[in-house]
Amino acid sequence: MSNIDLIKYKIKNSKLTSSKLEKLSLCFTQDLTASQTAKKLDISRQTVNSYYKKIRFHLISNEKKIACKNSCLLKYINFNNEIMFFLEDEEKIVSVEENCTKIDKQIKEQLLKHKKANSAKLLYNKREEKFIVIGFLKTQNCFEDFINTRLKKFRGINKNNFKLHIKESIIRYNEDKNSLFKHLITLFN
Repeated sequence: MSNIDLIKYKIKNSKLTSSKLEKLSLCFTQDLTASQTAKKLDISRQTVNSYYKKIRFHLISNEKKIACKNSCLLKYINFNNEIMFFLEDEEKIVSVEENCTKIDKQIKEQLLKHKKANSAKLLYNKREEKFIVIGFLKTQNCFEDFINTRLKKFRGINKNNFKLHIKESIIRYNEDKNSLFKHLITLFN
């Protein structure tokens, strides 16, 4: 049984009613904290956190990866001394996995060492199936502002869950609340 099937199995066989699960999904899409959701639904915060974690794993496992056709920007976030890279094109933002072979480690290191630039313009080389650097530039980072605003409402994020929260933020940045809610409802049916 895959991780996704296991999550679906655990949620379908939960002790919460389907209406509570639907309300929990709605609270998740409204980006309420576990404490706010627990108070609203009259269930324990630990239960809410447990379901929120399962929902995050489900969303991240179904996240579509970037299909960069021409060029994109490589950017990074430094949050509590944790650095996470992401790609941004005209349509969306996706996280860059640490073991991604399409982006050289050297490119990431050059970007981090650059004093004035906060992003690198990349072009995809189809023959070598890798990104090459066109140049370094300073750009406005709306996504970083979104993440900082969003994560400040949580009272401390466990280091083990940091990347999970960032990836969830990427999904929230790319998707509207209605499509996110519709996706979560399919998880419980």
